[in-house]
Amino acid sequence: MAFRVLLAALARRLSLHLGVVAGLIALDLLLVAASLLALRQNIELRRAVADDVLLLTPRTGSLEPPLEGEDWLGNPQKIAYQRDRRPTLVYTSTKECPHCQENWRAMLTVQAMAPSRLRMVYIDTGDRFAPKYLAESGIGKSVLLTQLASSAFLYDARVVPQLVLLDRDGRVQWSHLGGLAPSDVSQALSMIEHDQTK
Repeated sequence: MAFRVLLAALARRLSLHLGVVAGLIALDLLLVAASLLALRQNIELRRAVADDVLLLTPRTGSLEPPLEGEDWLGNPQKIAYQRDRRPTLVYTSTKECPHCQENWRAMLTVQAMAPSRLRMVYIDTGDRFAPKYLAESGIGKSVLLTQLASSAFLYDARVVPQLVLLDRDGRVQWSHLGGLAPSDVSQALSMIEHDQTK
């Protein structure tokens, strides 16, 4: 009799353990399914963002109209491309953007080409600028626009940081959205050098 009671107790315990194990396996399977679902959603979001990036960056070869706006002192500025033999690099950024701040260091080599071999135009529709900030960021004597004409939709200050390299005729040669890697800077320098040899 005691043996039967012992066997029944063992069976109940074994059944309880098997139930716990089955529950844990079911939970693991649910977690795997949730992970796969999240991975699929991540891939779909990346595809959607890639399409948005294509929409937000100017198409290579497109001819852009003159860039008009006001500088940080409120003076009207018009950047006409055909009147200057240098290529033009337009950099849209804001002081609040962390990638923009990182890009200043990456752009030192490119900025060194201005103003003799490259015309640089900076766009920041944030707050008004102090001369100290202009000197610290390396903007120097380059044009800084803080207000854009409504026709300047290409240089949307909400899409930052963005670089657009235009040739002497105002045709887009290269564009980049986001933080700059050394390879991006090399590509920009290569395009500028190529424009110089035309």
